[in-house]
Amino acid sequence: MKRRVRPNHEKYEEILSELGIKEAGIYGEQALDYYLKLLPETDTPYYIFHDLRLPYRDSHFQIDTLILFSNFYLLLEVKYLRGIIHFDPKNHQLIQEVEDKPLKALQDPILQVSNQCYKLETWVKLKNLPTAPFEKLVVLTNPKVIVKVLSSPSFLEKHVIKSPALSGKVVPLLRKHSNSYYDKKTVNKISKLLIKDHTPLQSSPIAKYKVFPSDVNTGVLCPDCKPNVVMQRIHGKWKCPNCFLLSVDAHIQALLDYALLINTEITMSELKRFLRIENNHIIRVLIRNMNLQGTGNTKSRTYNLTPLLTKT
Repeated sequence: MKRRVRPNHEKYEEILSELGIKEAGIYGEQALDYYLKLLPETDTPYYIFHDLRLPYRDSHFQIDTLILFSNFYLLLEVKYLRGIIHFDPKNHQLIQEVEDKPLKALQDPILQVSNQCYKLETWVKLKNLPTAPFEKLVVLTNPKVIVKVLSSPSFLEKHVIKSPALSGKVVPLLRKHSNSYYDKKTVNKISKLLIKDHTPLQSSPIAKYKVFPSDVNTGVLCPDCKPNVVMQRIHGKWKCPNCFLLSVDAHIQALLDYALLINTEITMSELKRFLRIENNHIIRVLIRNMNLQGTGNTKSRTYNLTPLLTKT
């Protein structure tokens, strides 16, 4: 959407803000991966699940990271936050202070992970699984973030850590829950049930932000120019009129954008419009080279772009 939506669109700043939040979340989880590898070995293998989305009543809930041990469940709420953060657990508040920007009120991550914990317990009961203890932690993955405590310091110390402290926090939890509630077979069974019930979020970004297809910029965009420049088709290649980059397959990214934002199926006329190509022969060559499968007759033939998504 950052590439394709016109910058003067009324929702563009909101889109950029959401993108920043998503990127910070992904970066935070990646930063945690190193410390997850340092967790101690256990007699019964444990499983780590990222971005698990499970059913709860008539909706779903998502867990950043779940570690399934044989003797307890550990839920991690992962946060990559900048600046100074002020924790106030007593009033369920988290205030972020970043440079010269106004103070920002964020969701209380301790409350978030507590709610997820309750919903996971409900899920376990509905599956008629043997009960086991539940533990929860908020993990701060930005090493530069400064934490200030406004209330309940002992409560905060129990539930909030920085990522390098993860292993040191898990070891006493393993000692605390020394009895195994699940054998290897049961752990494998629960793992399969979690994967089976995982429901990825299916959402249309342009519908969410009320962006019309006509607001989505067309053309094959140069990957090297910022902001992106529309490339031209010259002698079987794409050429950027700005930096003169040559590419044979820059149109694939354009069609990926189309599939993600508009539709995973595209007609011949839409291909011509979106890639800004008038020549039918060129379009057919591109379709053949991408091995896109078509259905329908010549005039209303549609092509499935899903294979392009699965290759990336």
